[in-house]
Amino acid sequence: MGLLRRLGVSSERETPYECMGCGATFRVRYQVCPECGGYTIERDDWG
Repeated sequence: MGLLRRLGVSSERETPYECMGCGATFRVRYQVCPECGGYTIERDDWG
């Protein structure tokens, strides 16, 4: 669960993708997380 969601802020439209490794959220789906180097970037609503 990403930081924005934990704080009660909906991130579905602004940052729908989240790194499952570090919780960073993004507007686009990266192949590799620019924050931690992880490879598991998924949509918030996939989990």
